[in-house]
Amino acid sequence: MSPNTDRLQNRRQSLRPVGSGFRGKLYDIIFEADSTAGRGFDISLIFAILASIAIVSLETVPSYTQRPLLVSFFNIAEWVLTILFTIEYLLRLYCVRNPLRYAFSFWGLIDLLSILPTYITFFIGSSSRSFVILRSIRLLRVFRVLKLWRMMKEADELASAIWKVRDKIIVFVAVVLVAVTISGTLMYHIETYSQGILDEPPEKLGIALAMDPVSIEKVLDQEYYMVLDPGTTPIKLHQLLTPNEYYAAQQKYPDSGLLAEIGPEAIIKTLATVNLDEMVDKLQDKVDSAVSSTVAESFQQELDSVESLREIDSRPESQFTSIPQSMYWAIVTMTTVGYGDVVPKTAVGKVISAALILLGYSLIIVPSTFVSAEFIQQHQRNTDNVIPCNECEALGQREDADYCYRCGYKF
Repeated sequence: MSPNTDRLQNRRQSLRPVGSGFRGKLYDIIFEADSTAGRGFDISLIFAILASIAIVSLETVPSYTQRPLLVSFFNIAEWVLTILFTIEYLLRLYCVRNPLRYAFSFWGLIDLLSILPTYITFFIGSSSRSFVILRSIRLLRVFRVLKLWRMMKEADELASAIWKVRDKIIVFVAVVLVAVTISGTLMYHIETYSQGILDEPPEKLGIALAMDPVSIEKVLDQEYYMVLDPGTTPIKLHQLLTPNEYYAAQQKYPDSGLLAEIGPEAIIKTLATVNLDEMVDKLQDKVDSAVSSTVAESFQQELDSVESLREIDSRPESQFTSIPQSMYWAIVTMTTVGYGDVVPKTAVGKVISAALILLGYSLIIVPSTFVSAEFIQQHQRNTDNVIPCNECEALGQREDADYCYRCGYKF
């Protein structure tokens, strides 16, 4: 007996036409697979779907599209298959109890999507202007592969098992999302803002930027905007503006090219305009030409500060450009896929990455455990009182079946 007998029976009864006339028999052939004709119809449909998907795939192979005979064969085969799928779609509408309800159901829309693209391309033509749209629409024929799902009874069992453990899966997904969000945000901070530049004290940044440390702190704390490009305005470069002052300047000089930034990005962009190599050379000359050890020591401290900033600035640019990008990295890492397009550079980032990989290994088996346990429970519930076939002792017979699905024995 099927694990979803009641649900499947209700669904069949709601679709099957009343009575045992021609529509009922046609319904049994098209929608069921218990009879020889029904199994033959499903097998033929599977071959037609696979042939259609193969044609869609081969049409994208450049060496095939350069051969006119193959292109012509693909077009003819596609139209033949489209006509067959159209007939199948119309027969499904004819034999169900409520055609309109089926037409707007999930499977009805899939059936429509499987035939619609070919007809659309016929009407819009293949002019150069519509060629891109034409190719996109034709690729929608791949939806035919979803028609295979309907003919697999195991899909219903899997859907039922997943639905029954949905609460556990939701909790599991919530845990994963929390881990991804936290780890992604941490990595963004560590790999971007903790690579060195913004971890340096404001005094050291002030030496390179020729600014007082208090002003730098106000920019970092997003209290003031820093002018990066005054444009044609009388405002000075690196002048600090409050949000209201910056907004007023934009209104007063709308086409002046005025540009200002706030927060860490302002400091990073400003520092990028400074020639640290030239500053190091000048400070080294001052150290060498200092008239006293006290002056030389003062210049040496400035030199050390600028050299450390130069060393940090020469590090590879962080690949964690945003929190969404960092969350993408966390998902790829947690699932142990590891594309390698985004990788941590700092030691702390590598430690977090290793911890996330270990967490992913421990979590990846959780959903399958939930579903497997539900499968076992379903099997136990539905085999306790199951009566096997008297001829071949096969289990899993439908309650309304007249013949054994394995040997054909009449009940």
